[in-house]
Amino acid sequence: MVVACKRSRNGQEGVALVAATLFIAVAVLIMAALSMRVVNTNNQVTLNTQVKDCLEGAESAVAQAMAELDNNQDGHIGLGTWTQPAWGTFAAPDSLPRFDSPGVAPLTLPGKRAVRYMAYVNNWETDGIDNNGDGNVDGAEETGYRGIYGIARYDDTPNSQGDVRFIERRLEVIVRGVDINVWRNAIFAGNGQAGGLINGNVSIHGSVHLLGVNLLEGIQAIAALDLSGASLIHNNYTGLGADIRARVPALPRTIYNGEDIETLNANLRVRNGLVELSGNSEIGEPDIRGNTTKETMDGTYVTDGWGGNATINDGDRGDPTSVFSDNGWDELYDLGTRVPMPMLADAWRDPGTGALRTNPATGQNYTHMDYFHSELTGTPYPGNLTIQANANFYYNATRPADANPANRQATDDYIFFNAATNVMQINGQIEVDGDLEITRGGGNDKTIHYTGRGALLVRGNAILNTDLYAQNANGTTALSYPVNNCFGIMVEGDMTIGTLSQLTLMGAFYAQGRIICSKQSLIMGTFVSNYFDMGGQVPDIYQVPDLATNLPLGMIGAYPILMIQRVSWREIAA
Repeated sequence: MVVACKRSRNGQEGVALVAATLFIAVAVLIMAALSMRVVNTNNQVTLNTQVKDCLEGAESAVAQAMAELDNNQDGHIGLGTWTQPAWGTFAAPDSLPRFDSPGVAPLTLPGKRAVRYMAYVNNWETDGIDNNGDGNVDGAEETGYRGIYGIARYDDTPNSQGDVRFIERRLEVIVRGVDINVWRNAIFAGNGQAGGLINGNVSIHGSVHLLGVNLLEGIQAIAALDLSGASLIHNNYTGLGADIRARVPALPRTIYNGEDIETLNANLRVRNGLVELSGNSEIGEPDIRGNTTKETMDGTYVTDGWGGNATINDGDRGDPTSVFSDNGWDELYDLGTRVPMPMLADAWRDPGTGALRTNPATGQNYTHMDYFHSELTGTPYPGNLTIQANANFYYNATRPADANPANRQATDDYIFFNAATNVMQINGQIEVDGDLEITRGGGNDKTIHYTGRGALLVRGNAILNTDLYAQNANGTTALSYPVNNCFGIMVEGDMTIGTLSQLTLMGAFYAQGRIICSKQSLIMGTFVSNYFDMGGQVPDIYQVPDLATNLPLGMIGAYPILMIQRVSWREIAA
């Protein structure tokens, strides 16, 4: 009996030992699994953090490249002396720089020393590829587009074997550079005066850009008070006569609400000052389906808000009842101080690149006035210059002593007006030391047809009292403006248009003071001035989109000011 009891107790103790051992083993396995899971989770979190940091580096590269493109630079970031190998046409990722490529000098992400980044910009205009798939290699539709490639790498600390794990991310961001210089508008106004920027009624077809730097709080930038509904800003050529329309290029086309229509891509921008709408005046129009034109504005950006009896007082910036824009009416001015009013005392800028030019005699940058005077033209016309529609006129700034127009050369700077044909030939650049007047002759002789390309810089004021129609050298008028013929006038003082009768003018018009339009004239082109006085009549101003790229050499403010817009974003293989 005693022996049997001992056997039973030993058996129980053995079972307990086995059970305890199994429990401990299972617990160890569970703890090991949990520990491994914690380690793996920690590694995964660390990896995700490193990937995120690397992506931030790629985004930083893209952002810096966009900022450089905004300032007319090439947009290459951290590339050092690297040059793209001769692979032929561009093809990402094979054409992109690598972190081990000779000459690269990647930047380091602030606060994250393990992340290095760089960016390469590919120009769609010259890369030898049909990027948009329209069948044209480097076609016109690719103008302004760039591919920005942001490349970032995270280099981890070496492990016990000295190996370094790295993570690389690459982004492809397609951007479009939109030129926003002053000539990309129907009207560009600068500082303004007590009466606002645009005083009076006006019918504008195209973009309007108003700075209003000197306007006092509460002053209107636009006071559109015409109760008959003639005051308007529209996005199309509706109402333009067939003869004038045939002289200018066809408008750009766009797809809007599924329809292929023509547009001026018109925007209203007002940096400072109220926009007052009263009566039936309007900005844009309601969209009408089934026609060929775009009625709504592309965008409206007004900081101070809206006034007038066509605006509902909401206790804030006002709600206008007659603004029809793709982005509504609540967006604020979006360009900061990037687009200034150009002044003749500002630095000369290359019309293609915006680059400055140094005067070798002084070591300082040329002003626009000085460069025009010293480098572009010959002898200024002495005193006041008057051209009458019934009197011959000839002046050659290159050879002023030669008064015979038959001797003029293709490289001369001259104006030659033949009263018998009413044709004025202009070529090059001419400076006028006094005032300029282009006026009618006897009776109703008020029409001048001009041919050629020329820019006048007038040190005084200007009065324009004749039509200025563009025509081709062979006498035809189709597509005569502005690609083939363009007349630009810059005035240091004021410019007055149409005191005697309503006119039709085709050109580029700049006044450092103000532009006064007294009659119901029609202007094809752009007005740039500090202030506009439109009087009691309602002039019609039609923007010509091709003018900005076809200005005569010497026109002020003709250099590109790019606004970079994102079109697409994607990650590509590293």
